Amino acid sequence: MLIAIVAIFCAGIGNFAMHRAFMESDDPLIQQMVKPLADKVGPNITYIFEFLLLVGAMAIATRNWFTALLLYGLYTVFNAMAFSWIMQRPR
Repeated sequence: MLIAIVAIFCAGIGNFAMHRAFMESDDPLIQQMVKPLADKVGPNITYIFEFLLLVGAMAIATRNWFTALLLYGLYTVFNAMAFSWIMQRPR
């Protein structure tokens, strides 16, 4: 269980780094997706959502470590795929 929590935490650090790079990019697709939500709730709401996902995965890991590790791992993989696609596509 402890190894799963540490692995999820390390993946969370990577997810926060990718999320920050997303938010700081000048990509029009990202700005179009985030701007309506940021105007209604606030500019940092996506960081709060990312944090809640991390805390939720770590909480699930205390009960069922394999499921939490699998689900957060899949989230991290899909996040990395989206990150590489957004950062490499022509603007």
